[in-house]
Amino acid sequence: MSDGIYVALSGAIAQTMNLDATAANLANANTDGYQRVRPVFREELARAGAAQPGSHYSSLYGTALDTTRGGLRPTGNPLDFAMPEGTYLAVSTSRGECYTRAASLRVGPDAVLRTAQGDAVVGEDGKDIKLAGTASAVRIDDSGQVWQGGDVSGRVKLVTFAQPSSLAHAGGPLLQATPAAGAVTPSRGPLQIGQIEESNANMVSAMTDLVSTTRNFEALQRVIDIFRDVDQKVVTTVPDAEQ
Repeated sequence: MSDGIYVALSGAIAQTMNLDATAANLANANTDGYQRVRPVFREELARAGAAQPGSHYSSLYGTALDTTRGGLRPTGNPLDFAMPEGTYLAVSTSRGECYTRAASLRVGPDAVLRTAQGDAVVGEDGKDIKLAGTASAVRIDDSGQVWQGGDVSGRVKLVTFAQPSSLAHAGGPLLQATPAAGAVTPSRGPLQIGQIEESNANMVSAMTDLVSTTRNFEALQRVIDIFRDVDQKVVTTVPDAEQ
């Protein structure tokens, strides 16, 4: 069997993974705070003895976040804020502490400060921020302090990472820390109050990527079919040397 079919197959598998990443970007093009995924490809030389010398295989090395800031949408809400590029808001989830750029907050029925997705906002002390009594006149200042009337109820936990592009998606705008993301460093903004960061995944761009990836996969599939047909013809037409 020709080694070419394996080269084409490796490319098709990589394009399938690329298609998954592109589909996720398209699905979250309207998700506030979402950071799009970029596939990272690499080319590998075949191991000695595994294929013809000089054969090259393509593989999806992994994915990386595009951490550029999305467009800002004014809301006028004193509990909405946009963060500097590379800064993330810590939230408490069933998976543990996660991070997000979607900072549209509200006060839950339990007086806990929560995101629009329902996750509790973590304070600098590592605990969920809970307001006292009725949740009236609540606002956030540009340093991340949460005010209730004239009293400070806490400060939201803002962090940066050494390699934010290595954060992993945990659903929608939520991100999880990974070893590759490196050290976590506290941050205090400054925040832009009354604004929300939109997704940095552009729908038109995502659709273009989707069409391009699909066409690449189909082209590789045709190459695989050609190699398969050639191999079949060789097996059925070339005489057996032992006869």
